Amino acid sequence: MHTASRALSTGSNAVPAYLSHSDPRYSSEICAKLVTTKRGRKEAILLGLNKPITIGRNPTLCSYLVADRSVSGIHCKIYAVRSPNGGVIVSCRDLSKNGIILNAHRIKKTFAILMDGDTIQIPDSLTFTCVHIWKEPVQKANIFDPTPPPHLAQKISLKRIGNYTLTSQCLGTGSFATVHLAIDTVHHCQVACKSIRTRKEHELDQVSKEVAILLDLNHPNINRIYDTRRDGNFIHLFLQLCTGGDLFTYVNSYTEKGAYMCEAEAKYIMYQLLKGLSYLHDKSISHRDLKPENILLHSPGPYPRIQIADFGLARPKSYQATFNVCGTVSYLPPEGILALDQKHLTYVGLPADCWSAGVTLYIMLSGSHPFDYGTARQSANWINPSASQRGSSNSQVSEMDIQHEVELKERIIKGGVEFQPRLWRSMVEAQGLVLHLLQHDPRHRATIADALRSKWIASEIDLLEGAYRDRIMYTLEPAEVA
Repeated sequence: MHTASRALSTGSNAVPAYLSHSDPRYSSEICAKLVTTKRGRKEAILLGLNKPITIGRNPTLCSYLVADRSVSGIHCKIYAVRSPNGGVIVSCRDLSKNGIILNAHRIKKTFAILMDGDTIQIPDSLTFTCVHIWKEPVQKANIFDPTPPPHLAQKISLKRIGNYTLTSQCLGTGSFATVHLAIDTVHHCQVACKSIRTRKEHELDQVSKEVAILLDLNHPNINRIYDTRRDGNFIHLFLQLCTGGDLFTYVNSYTEKGAYMCEAEAKYIMYQLLKGLSYLHDKSISHRDLKPENILLHSPGPYPRIQIADFGLARPKSYQATFNVCGTVSYLPPEGILALDQKHLTYVGLPADCWSAGVTLYIMLSGSHPFDYGTARQSANWINPSASQRGSSNSQVSEMDIQHEVELKERIIKGGVEFQPRLWRSMVEAQGLVLHLLQHDPRHRATIADALRSKWIASEIDLLEGAYRDRIMYTLEPAEVA
């Protein structure tokens, strides 16, 4: 932790709970705070982006000291990372013997997301209220819609569904589903609840396909589904909660500082991605929308554990060719682009995933897209043939967007990848793997098995397997092995 941030976080130097922006102790990097009352005095622990704080009894290891006997040496650790939506994700990791109480629910040995206004209590000790200083951008339906003031924020409501308590705290909203926080009351942990509203029978078939695929998957690098429930027109999927954001946002956290992810970290992440894809491909399942936004970070911190998520477009029996092109244009392989514009052509899902993995590796190492250069936008031009049938409302596309997509498709079809010598001259083996995964002809493209045998991976396979075993396999949480 940065020295200045540590001084602001310790109990003896805690600052007032509410700071003016002109106060010299206030930093633009402070994105949240935990407010408590200690010995009759209101205190705030200030939380900086990517600068975790620890709460506990151990004066050497903790940022904020609590001397009560019910408190463990390191009781919990609080993190803040950027949210994909532009705000902040605040999370708490319980490291104690007796857990923490989050909004009246006990949490043990796991991560939990802290929303604005949430409370966490150390049993028989202090209670902290989480206050987000950075807010999610307000999305208005109309430019004349007023922005609701903070004091009119909706009160949190709860709904019981089986062994889960579903909250109204929203993690994300898409065209087809809404994701809310929920509590697994059996395993004492938070989960994500993806609620999908179906109106027609064919929609139910599509959702049922996703559920059937997910229920059969159990791998540390696959976002796991724990349970599914039907509630009227809604199908609720209870999924493993990830608290570190997504890979796109994580890569951006480097590029915003004018830096790049180091080759060692990119290799560790890529190794996990290949292991997850190997598991899928061995079951003849292709993801078909693999991209950094759909690769989640299980928890905050460097060298993160990653999980492949969002299987709405996944396809079983993916060794078979299909006319049904879907996914995101900037991550489609050449044969997918051609099949998109020429309806008599087909493509195969398994080699398409390998191409997308190659694009993702290039992005991690260079901070840019191999074909979609000239734009810093998050992945756009998402294709889903059934979107119109499911009520998705695409706004009018500008001529600039159309021209950009035409140029992007042309670059992908030509298949030429540029490697800046300044960046890539020291990463010859990584460059070789990128080129093998981005082969224009899918018959000559590297498979996932080929990628795992590549010189870039194989040269450090013992180190990668050891890190994987120590950081992931030995730290699985109770709900993951249930």
